[in-house]
Amino acid sequence: MTQNDRARVAVLLGGLSTEREISFKSGRAVAEALRSRGHDVVEIDVQLDIDQQLRASGATVAFPVLHGKWGEDGSIQGLLECMGIPYAGPSVFSAALTMDKVATLRLLEGNGVPVPKGVVWTAEKGVPTLAKLPVDLPIVVKPVREGSSFGITIVTEEKQLAPAVQTALELDERVLIEECLDGPELTVGILEGQALPVVEIAPVDGWFDFEAKYTKGATAYHVPARIDPVLAERVQAIGREAARLTGCLDSCRVDVMGGGWRGPRVLEVNTIPGMTGTSLLPMAAQATGIDFAELCERLLKLARLRNVRP
Repeated sequence: MTQNDRARVAVLLGGLSTEREISFKSGRAVAEALRSRGHDVVEIDVQLDIDQQLRASGATVAFPVLHGKWGEDGSIQGLLECMGIPYAGPSVFSAALTMDKVATLRLLEGNGVPVPKGVVWTAEKGVPTLAKLPVDLPIVVKPVREGSSFGITIVTEEKQLAPAVQTALELDERVLIEECLDGPELTVGILEGQALPVVEIAPVDGWFDFEAKYTKGATAYHVPARIDPVLAERVQAIGREAARLTGCLDSCRVDVMGGGWRGPRVLEVNTIPGMTGTSLLPMAAQATGIDFAELCERLLKLARLRNVRP
């Protein structure tokens, strides 16, 4: 038995980001899973008085299940460090780094991990045109710091480019304009430094946007992915390396495009991915015999403070 086995666990959910409702689904699933394993759990909807809520709860360990800004960007992790409350999930550094897609991709690229070609756009650069970009159609336009496909547009005609950038700028002051890569769309979960089986994401229609993610029956998932074993091993290897470089070896999910003849390319690293029984990281864990409740408990047992306290 570890200290965290007998702790009162605060599952932090909801929050203030665009992914609030999704966080409720993940957080409630985690809370129920931990209760099923005998843990004393309190659910806290994270608001501006979260420090007061934590003190009043009597919790001695926290399990953040907050997607997006103010939860997955190092903010809540920094507060927990200051309060001396051990927590599951990414460190302050890892969360802040991976929330910024550009910083993450440049770090990976600089260390030999393949990533898409792209450029950052801001409002100060004016109206974007294809002539100003290092990529050709089709292209993907996305906010630098958002999740769940919010603000993402796949641009197939130049007339769509400026509106797509404006849509993304409404959610972030920086926009990432990337080449649109060949599929299949893949993701690899990392658990305690080990790569789980690769999951293939196959939307029934179109691409893996918000509706495809959260509408029942809109996307088929294949575990293991229907890809050549050599490609699967390659995806797992770059997933492990991406996790190592970003400091996310406890757990994370690395999203990858198959890339066709060019080979796989990392899109992003998710430090607090969806956490329901049918989410992608739990799906991959289940394929190795780790059920959802066991997965949540294993993540809880990894909870700790990262900074050395005086």
